[in-house]
Amino acid sequence: MILEGSFLATIVKMSDKLKWVTTPNPAPTSAHDLANDLATAFRGYPAGVAILTTMGAAGPEGLTVSSLASVSAVPAVVSVSLGNGSTTLATLTEESRVIVHMLDADRADLADDFAVPGADHFADTEWVPSAEGAPRLETQGPILHGFVQSMTDTGSATLIAVTIDRIEAGNRHAPGLVRMARGWHEIPR
Repeated sequence: MILEGSFLATIVKMSDKLKWVTTPNPAPTSAHDLANDLATAFRGYPAGVAILTTMGAAGPEGLTVSSLASVSAVPAVVSVSLGNGSTTLATLTEESRVIVHMLDADRADLADDFAVPGADHFADTEWVPSAEGAPRLETQGPILHGFVQSMTDTGSATLIAVTIDRIEAGNRHAPGLVRMARGWHEIPR
């Protein structure tokens, strides 16, 4: 693409000839409108649900995430995005041990519990320390064990890359849990 005055010029190949097509730049969108539009777009986008846990100096920390994404198979890396006000984020550093619990539909209650900011999520939740010391919840879905590889502040959130070094396969036959339209939904696998 080539910038030409206040127009964006795009090269479109038609047969063996090149043709210039110009389109006006879109009107700038305010940051507030853009944030609202983005939230609205993602509200209707189904996302898998997981709980990320770690052990901090003051004890176990964790939260529900719907931003889990596979980044790389080799090496095995996933990412999550945590709001910069998160107490779990405040506990994390590079090299922190974490566990990502991918939730089945029957654990929407646990997703609710860990979605409450600032709550003591472990007060009434059964967990055991993993071999690496991170809190492991009693869930049936896949469980990804790893460590924080990098943390990138993106403004109101921090993108966390987690290198996975061990996976418990879990039950792959139960219905999955997704977040959409501010609610939990069951999907078949």
